[in-house]
Amino acid sequence: MGLLDFFRRPGAERDKIAIEIDVAAGVLEECPICRSVSDKQRDDRLPVADLEAHRRFDQGDPSIAVFEGDRDDLLRRLRSVRDRFDYHCTCQQAG
Repeated sequence: MGLLDFFRRPGAERDKIAIEIDVAAGVLEECPICRSVSDKQRDDRLPVADLEAHRRFDQGDPSIAVFEGDRDDLLRRLRSVRDRFDYHCTCQQAG
């Protein structure tokens, strides 16, 4: 374990995977210019994110190994990680 690991927030790796799935499903949006993530309130895309999470578990995808088989944790995080993002990305906020 490195020095910076002591400063890492618990669950950060799990949140990272949930954000990745939400972006892939269209729940969250990554700006092609500034690369920041924003939440456009696409609740209609949440079932797609859920399906992707289940698919990864069913296929034994190594990207979700950190969840150790806890599907419920991942499904909860698919929704909770959205709280940290604004509606607009950094470059849209700058004008």
